[in-house]
Amino acid sequence: MWLRLLAVSMLLLSCSCGCTRAPARDPAVVQDTLDYVGKIKDWEPVEAEVLRAIRDVERSQYVDDDYVVATLGSVMGDVELHLEEVGRYRPRTAAVIEVHERYRTAWRDLHASFQSIIQAMEHKDYLALSRGTESMKRSRAELIAVAAALNLLLKETGLKEAPAGPSES
Repeated sequence: MWLRLLAVSMLLLSCSCGCTRAPARDPAVVQDTLDYVGKIKDWEPVEAEVLRAIRDVERSQYVDDDYVVATLGSVMGDVELHLEEVGRYRPRTAAVIEVHERYRTAWRDLHASFQSIIQAMEHKDYLALSRGTESMKRSRAELIAVAAALNLLLKETGLKEAPAGPSES
């Protein structure tokens, strides 16, 4: 009887261990993710410059039209070059393609919002300015969401260790 109970326990234990094992990681996705992280690091300087411009115009509270136009206008060329470079990058796996497409869309939307804000300030159209600033906030929020999606992908591929939860001390 004890042997039978031990055998059943061992069988259940082996089944439960098999069910909780982490899924096999696709080497293509791992490499594509690594390559993408490398590109993101290359793109950090332009991202930092653009985010600094956003921060500066938001701190100005849009009270000086010329300042807003000059600040956002000064980064438009960099945003356009960034969009071209981002458009040329071609991930190879579905998981990274999905993240990259969200990234591209967020940057296109950010560029469009900058154009809207600049045009609104030049024409003293403060209703259009409000729409443009809301669009800019949504685009920036999407860039943050894309960073979170990339972070999740890093964890899923095993390239980044998930933090220990409260019960895992």
